[in-house]
Amino acid sequence: GVMNRVVLFCFDLMLPKDFVPSAEDGEVESFFTWTLEEIAASMHPEYDDPIKPNCYPVIIDFMLREGHISPDSPKYLEIVRKLRSGPCC
Repeated sequence: GVMNRVVLFCFDLMLPKDFVPSAEDGEVESFFTWTLEEIAASMHPEYDDPIKPNCYPVIIDFMLREGHISPDSPKYLEIVRKLRSGPCC
């Protein structure tokens, strides 16, 4: 696959526990909740994945910021380097 270099601005939005999103604009089909283990499993190349590959950098960034991928994780420096290298313009 080909990776395009783009800048994505990500924001963490804190929502009430009882918030239920609804797909209204045709951009997404549905919303669902996964555990971190399910998200990590979905990134395996053999997984039949409902997540678009261009969403992975956002998920990986979240996992880094929240400490789910830590300096002790395998290939940590490689992950950070690939995610945060290149021009930002």
